[in-house]
Amino acid sequence: MSAVVLVADSVRADMLGRPGGRARTPFFDKLAAEGALFDLAVSAAPWTVPSIAAMLTGVYPHRLGLVKWEQPWPHARRSLFELAAEAGMEVGSFVFDTGHLFCNVEAASVRGSSQDVPAVLSWLRERRGRPFLAFVHYWWTHVPYVSRPMTVPVWKKVSDALLGSIRGSVAARAKAEDLYRLAVERFSESFLPALAGALDLDATWLVVTADHGESFGGRAETAALRDVFDLHGNTLYREVLEVPLLIRPPGGLGRGRRVGGLARTVDLFPTAAELLGLGPLPGDLDGVSLAACATGGTSAPASEAISVMNRDFVDLPDLPEDPDDVWSAFSLTTATRKLILDTRTCARRAFDLERDPGETADVAAAEADDLAPLFARLERERERAIVGELLPGDSARIRERLRRLGYLE
Repeated sequence: MSAVVLVADSVRADMLGRPGGRARTPFFDKLAAEGALFDLAVSAAPWTVPSIAAMLTGVYPHRLGLVKWEQPWPHARRSLFELAAEAGMEVGSFVFDTGHLFCNVEAASVRGSSQDVPAVLSWLRERRGRPFLAFVHYWWTHVPYVSRPMTVPVWKKVSDALLGSIRGSVAARAKAEDLYRLAVERFSESFLPALAGALDLDATWLVVTADHGESFGGRAETAALRDVFDLHGNTLYREVLEVPLLIRPPGGLGRGRRVGGLARTVDLFPTAAELLGLGPLPGDLDGVSLAACATGGTSAPASEAISVMNRDFVDLPDLPEDPDDVWSAFSLTTATRKLILDTRTCARRAFDLERDPGETADVAAAEADDLAPLFARLERERERAIVGELLPGDSARIRERLRRLGYLE
């Protein structure tokens, strides 16, 4: 048995698989009709590095300490890659740029760039009939929403130009949202059919999800659209945390299922491990298995989802020593409430998701007594936060790389 974990960057939940969705995605809908599509899945972080690390370890990002591309994953934390390799599965990852995601994660077995689609498909076709785990980080749904290979310097130049344009007018912002929608549709109607054609779908588990969503500066905190982290990364609202999640079993289900309840991307590690018969699993995971949801139709079992936001260290070579200087906000999502704790200002916000699904009316003060246990829960998560490590010499290498990219003089 094999598995493909496909993570489409920046795809929010209302773009794929939901009735009345913002994009036309008939091929994704076909796959969803053969699998289990989750009504609500919440990412553990609003940008790529901490989000994907949580997916593949089953541990919340603030317990991993991972906020930079260059960081090695904690040796004490076993990942899905390691479990698969120990079980005799061949492991291969395809990332948007081999100098970034997993660049210091040997177990990921990076085979090349996901922007080289023929290479991705060739690797998959060559392994039909053999057990493998493939992780594919699809990039072209990320700003600037252009489906052609780009180096990081070119990507930055084009992205900065697009952000400068949409800062200028409402009409330009609407056009950018159209580009985003078209990028999601190309993912569904071009990439997904090609991927499916390269696989033996009768012998392969297929997981399709996203690392985070996208916001387009619709909140006061990000209205300036200073950089890409105002599209995702700088808030913990639902538009950047809720993502699609589809699990299609080998051969497909006789009839697709919509799975209720609250799923989290941190649940993917124990889910995949159970579905593939991998283990043993560590005893202190934050994620729980969704295998019964994918095969038996039960609701997702979690009662809460924790998500965490970090300060922007992408363009800085070093990390601080205090976790509160790394992790800037924590959120808790339940079926009916959303809470956000800002560690920089100690501000507390809360939203009634039944009456206010857009998370616009703060009820933290009005419901302070009722919400106190939930904010205490967030404080306990804050106490578990750590600062991760960099490899010796990484600071110097990061400084040089940032100079080449134009971030440092």
